[in-house]
Amino acid sequence: IIKPFDLIYGKYFSPFFSLSDIEFAWSKNGLEKIGGTQNLFFRIDYLLVERDLPLDISQISSSERSKQIHCSFRVFLRTMTIKWEEEVEKRLLNYMSHSSTTGNEAKFAEVVAKDLEDNGWTVQKQFIPGTDRFNVYASFRNSDPKYVKVLLNTHLDTVPPYFPPTQDDKNIYGNGSNDAKGQLAAMVTAATIISNTDEDVARALGLLFVVGEELDHVGMIEANKLGILPDYLLVGEPTELKFGTIQKGALKVKLTVTGQAGHSGYPDSGTSAIHKMVEVLNDVLKFEWPSDKTYGSTTLNVGKIAGGQALNAWAAQCDADIFFRVVTSVKNIEELLNKVVDGRAEVTLLSSNDPVILDVPPIEAETDQVSFNTDIAYFDAKDKVKAKYLFGGGSIKNAHSKNEFIPKDELHKCTSTLVKLVHNLYSYH
Repeated sequence: IIKPFDLIYGKYFSPFFSLSDIEFAWSKNGLEKIGGTQNLFFRIDYLLVERDLPLDISQISSSERSKQIHCSFRVFLRTMTIKWEEEVEKRLLNYMSHSSTTGNEAKFAEVVAKDLEDNGWTVQKQFIPGTDRFNVYASFRNSDPKYVKVLLNTHLDTVPPYFPPTQDDKNIYGNGSNDAKGQLAAMVTAATIISNTDEDVARALGLLFVVGEELDHVGMIEANKLGILPDYLLVGEPTELKFGTIQKGALKVKLTVTGQAGHSGYPDSGTSAIHKMVEVLNDVLKFEWPSDKTYGSTTLNVGKIAGGQALNAWAAQCDADIFFRVVTSVKNIEELLNKVVDGRAEVTLLSSNDPVILDVPPIEAETDQVSFNTDIAYFDAKDKVKAKYLFGGGSIKNAHSKNEFIPKDELHKCTSTLVKLVHNLYSYH
């Protein structure tokens, strides 16, 4: 009997590897590496340690032995991989069958809490004061809930309206499929795989799932009171399986221009606030806002305009709301905006948070800038962690829409990448 656990967690091996270029020799203690190249194999299934792999090697020559070992493990790994791929798909479809639009997360949070408890995790429910809504924080068995080496975080809420899931051979569709119940299902599945294979690693892992991310970040703001201080933080959002290099900052402002009401048939009877606003916004849109080769460009959207009282009157007032995605700093963009406006409009700050520079993972992975806001900016300990990551399956470009979906292949790869990263951070950092 050769135990896969001994191979994968032996001193010679990373958690994920390919057997195709590795040679082995038989000894009293099992298989030992004697040569070859170790390659990463991200599709390995950690549930394989629940079984032993019988190989009759007594009549096999040394040269043929390696071939049988390779072949047997390949068959075994693929069989087990199918098992957890089906599990994460089933978990996501179950999660998506429960509505959890912002403000209505309580019933779904109970579903997630029970799922974790059924898989051996200790759950703490942190209620938002004055509501039935609560964050879910899970640690494994007797681990210290305040200290974890790796903290996986995403959100329970989705943008309305709710609509139930559907699927085909390639994708899972529906409200929250990628933002962010797909990330949630991948994290819970990854945690289950880890806890079923190495309890020491599981005890170093924490899972924090919060409410209200899509509206006011109230869940993460409240979660700071838990006092969790991880070495590493990973937030799950749909990034197309690329690790973010930056979470761009957010600056929301209101421009207000005042005119003088009068009959629009007589140009000298008043001044139009709308006409003045058009000139201001034209200059704002034409201005070259800061950009960076690594972190991308500052972008903006004039999302709302309101003004005027009648078609036959000069507009007495006009308001325009602008949302900047910031790569430098909020202060820098505010200063530049005031120079562009040059006193022609009143600038009112609505809300803001600075960019968050993210870390490159210690595993091979694609990277990209992220142009949407997340809970990272609201985690008080973000500047105390050794590294912070933003990663997930699916694309933000179809989130918050009736066309939202996550490819099943990305759901699988997201799960395996989380397992791989957690083991890497636990073992080598």
